[in-house]
Amino acid sequence: MQKFRLMTDCLDSHSELYPQKPAYIFLSEKLVTEEELTFAQLRIEARQFAGRLLETAQSGDRALLIFPAGLDFIIAFFGCLYAGVVAVPLCPPNKKRSQRTLQAIIDDCSPRLIITLKALSSSLQDQDHRESLSWLEMDDLRGRQQFTFLPDHLAVEAEDLAFIQYTSGSTSTPKGVMVTNANIVANQAMIRDAFSHDEASTVIGWVPHYHDQGLIGNIFQPMFVGATSVLMSPVTFMRWPLRWLQAISIYQAHTSGGPNFAFGACVKALEREPEIELDLSTWQVAFNGAEPIRNETMSEFQAAFQRFGFSREAVYPCYGLAECTLQASGGVRGTGMITLNVDRQALRDGKILPTDTASCQTLVGSGKALPGTRIEIVDPLTRKPRTPFEIGEIWIAGPHIARGYWNQDPLTAGTFANHLSGDIQPPYLRTGDLGFVHQGELYVTGRIKDMVIIRGKNYYPHDIEHNVSTAHHSLENSACAVFSLLDTEDKLIIVQEVRREWRKKIDGDEIISIIRQAVVLNSEITPHDIVLLMPGKLLKTSSGKVMRNAIRTQYIDKKLERWLG
Repeated sequence: MQKFRLMTDCLDSHSELYPQKPAYIFLSEKLVTEEELTFAQLRIEARQFAGRLLETAQSGDRALLIFPAGLDFIIAFFGCLYAGVVAVPLCPPNKKRSQRTLQAIIDDCSPRLIITLKALSSSLQDQDHRESLSWLEMDDLRGRQQFTFLPDHLAVEAEDLAFIQYTSGSTSTPKGVMVTNANIVANQAMIRDAFSHDEASTVIGWVPHYHDQGLIGNIFQPMFVGATSVLMSPVTFMRWPLRWLQAISIYQAHTSGGPNFAFGACVKALEREPEIELDLSTWQVAFNGAEPIRNETMSEFQAAFQRFGFSREAVYPCYGLAECTLQASGGVRGTGMITLNVDRQALRDGKILPTDTASCQTLVGSGKALPGTRIEIVDPLTRKPRTPFEIGEIWIAGPHIARGYWNQDPLTAGTFANHLSGDIQPPYLRTGDLGFVHQGELYVTGRIKDMVIIRGKNYYPHDIEHNVSTAHHSLENSACAVFSLLDTEDKLIIVQEVRREWRKKIDGDEIISIIRQAVVLNSEITPHDIVLLMPGKLLKTSSGKVMRNAIRTQYIDKKLERWLG
């Protein structure tokens, strides 16, 4: 098996082995090929763009890549890799908040230039704080018959910085994770082996390209093995979830996946369109990379799509984060989900008590540590490993752990340079996530920063949020935020979106009463306040994670857009 030093080595090799094979296909809303790049075409265009890039920038300079869904981003990114320019992929800003985030990122990483398209360039340059930056418009450059070739003497090293992945900011302001070429290649080898990928393993993806799952999983992994990547806009998925599965059916995909909510959205879409025709028999790796992964969601998905050839063994729970490039753990392909029933009260106390009583909670495992990865469950205060059946912070070590956070040395030291008490092993990454390992399987239970503490007891917000969203069919799934406030006593606050089609049909007092009953019944806690929001008004990151801290601030500042039915 060939070993690669850089992702550009993969492209160089595959353009010789499979010059006319499609490397990337981008689909329109109607699942028609909108654009296609063969391995040979991509190599030529990326190297030409790298030469043009070096007329404006030098190796090591940062370049913001701001693109809508499509293949221009991929040419630009590989051009940056060839040139040694550090790519910074970002979500196109469209609201005041995202524009403020963009300015904060510009201030943080001091980019030399912005690479984008004409349509975005005009709106971005309207912002007066961007006058000092150089601009490259990809569609303008690709339309010209002018070729600037990459210098032969340019040397890009494995330990050089490849790109900066700004974290989603679900729990804090975005931070720039510094990912090296060596980090990428190490994680790609892990994913290839875990998913059993080869050059015939077509991958279908809709997760945004500026998200680590979309970039590392759906764009880089197919390139690493010489497979075809079929991409579609996340907007297409959001509007018509079943078109994701139709693409899998049409292209006979080996691998595709997304966050937990995506599988639930497909189940609901099938109820509206039960006569759809699908063939999911080739889908061998249906990865679910969210935490927590819900047993109910995946069981419902298996039951709903079994008649289309979907195999329950294809379900592939996994876990990762940008700070370890992408993936840290995953199941054994072909074994499906591994679950564990535990006592609810013990779980709140930070302990694991396996049980099969009626009141148990079912947890889904996120697989075992990938080869070359070490995972420890650690007491975050004493830095000592937790004993079996105790919950602690998840610590990770391995060659895919990123270099740190850009321009934040103290935070880098506190997050990336940790040692177990009395241990001289290489340092660990502190993930901020809570979990435990049982029989080698990692179970992720929540995030330290998101824990809700009421009268000294710990509650996982995602459990309460799930109980709220499922309490009544007028409430939007995956659109709830739970947090606590400390006044004279601890107070539980619940913020929940109303579904668009129900916003004029419900009795708000009745729905709030139903929510309160559900929380008391399942969590044995009485909410202090329950807020119903207008549809689409719950703050989320670009990857769909609920921004609990930001919503908490909105609540305190009385800025929530309440439903007033």
